[in-house]
Amino acid sequence: FANIDSNLLIALGDPYADIDKFYPGDSWAPGALRGSFNRLRILKEEHPHVKTLISVGGWTWSGLFSEVALTPARRQAFAASCVQFMTQYHFDGVDIDWEYPVSGGLSSNITRPQDKQNYTLLLQELRAQLDVQGTMDGRHYLLTIAAPAGPGTYANIELDLIHQYLDWINVMAYDFHGGWSPFTNMHNGLYAASGDPSPDPVIATQFNGDSAVQAYLAAGIPADKIVLGCPFYGRGWTGVS
Repeated sequence: FANIDSNLLIALGDPYADIDKFYPGDSWAPGALRGSFNRLRILKEEHPHVKTLISVGGWTWSGLFSEVALTPARRQAFAASCVQFMTQYHFDGVDIDWEYPVSGGLSSNITRPQDKQNYTLLLQELRAQLDVQGTMDGRHYLLTIAAPAGPGTYANIELDLIHQYLDWINVMAYDFHGGWSPFTNMHNGLYAASGDPSPDPVIATQFNGDSAVQAYLAAGIPADKIVLGCPFYGRGWTGVS
């Protein structure tokens, strides 16, 4: 993952872990790449079919996306920084993990109603600049996103417009329920469950992977661009009956 800095450009999230930590065989020469990014570079040399992407944002680092996407100049500068970062550190593409446009993320995030349209424009700019770089390098660079699975959250994304710029969409079909809820429930249900205890019928019927995927298909997104995210972790509750 990468962060966004105060200049509204992509930035290393953990410089020591990313590019500086010494692993056996690494070089101490000035300017030598070390850290996790160099491990990924070596992995790709050993397995040329492997593709790596740098993901920007995430739950804790999405606070400035609204500012990044606000104007053409900011979108152009951010996209240029992502392309430079990608090529400098030997990635094969960029993944945008904006959680979330308009509303739904951390309370400290900057959000505004026009995020919905500006998100589309940001992806359009990223696709354009990645394609320019790809033409120069004789290859195709990937652009993907991590996308919400809750109906109130994906309503704030122009699903019918964004997929033309993306290679695929990673639907985050998890965290439907967790310790923030007074009811124990499946945090990554594939389908709606009979007897769901949720008093809100929307939550009971639409907080599941199938419902999210059906909404994305209904928006015109090709099935082969939809990736169903599956968590490798669980959720727990205390103090519930």
